[in-house]
Amino acid sequence: MSKTRSFTESVDLAIQGIVSAFKKERNFRLDILFAGIVILCGIILNFTRVELAILFFVVTLVLSAELFNTAIEKLLDVVNDNFDPRIKFVKDVSAGAVLIAVISSVVIGYLIFYPHLEIPFKLTVRALRSIPYHLIVAGIILVIIAVIIIKSWAGDKFLRGGIVSGHSAVAFSIAIAIVYLSNSLAVSILGFILAIMVAQSRVEGKIHSIREVILGSFLGIIVMLTIFKFLLR
Repeated sequence: MSKTRSFTESVDLAIQGIVSAFKKERNFRLDILFAGIVILCGIILNFTRVELAILFFVVTLVLSAELFNTAIEKLLDVVNDNFDPRIKFVKDVSAGAVLIAVISSVVIGYLIFYPHLEIPFKLTVRALRSIPYHLIVAGIILVIIAVIIIKSWAGDKFLRGGIVSGHSAVAFSIAIAIVYLSNSLAVSILGFILAIMVAQSRVEGKIHSIREVILGSFLGIIVMLTIFKFLLR
């Protein structure tokens, strides 16, 4: 019979499990990163205690679902390394539970964030309304030129791979342009979702790493925002 663990030992083992998942599971690391960003944004936007509590609960729900999914997958791999339709079914259902938790968190996050972002968004767009449309086109062209210069300097091919993702850079620069053109928070969110999907496809296609996609995304955002800020007087 195994020895009964003390509370301190149980907590220590639980922390070890979280740390191990963080070290070995990329999805869990990304979940932690997004969770930190969401909570930080909630604090910056001065959410109420109830809103922060709901946000924290949703974040922990997603993290817990990811940990359960990881534990189930690892256990099933130990039980049987070979393909088994029954094991596949269990893994798929477990992954489905994570997906439901993520979708729920996105919906709840949208409902909580929207009222806090709507007024600042409209004020920002109103300030950008004086921007000539041709500057947006010029901004996208400058993003492409910047990507070409960086890739030429690094000796990379322009259309595939490289130190920065050109597709991500252009996609996020267009997302910033959509913010100006649409004057709608909902449409702007859709623009950024499409940009994220473009960036994610570059990673899934093993054309770029996550770091290269992030660098490209920031390049597109920074160039377009620089045009908005410094080229208009």
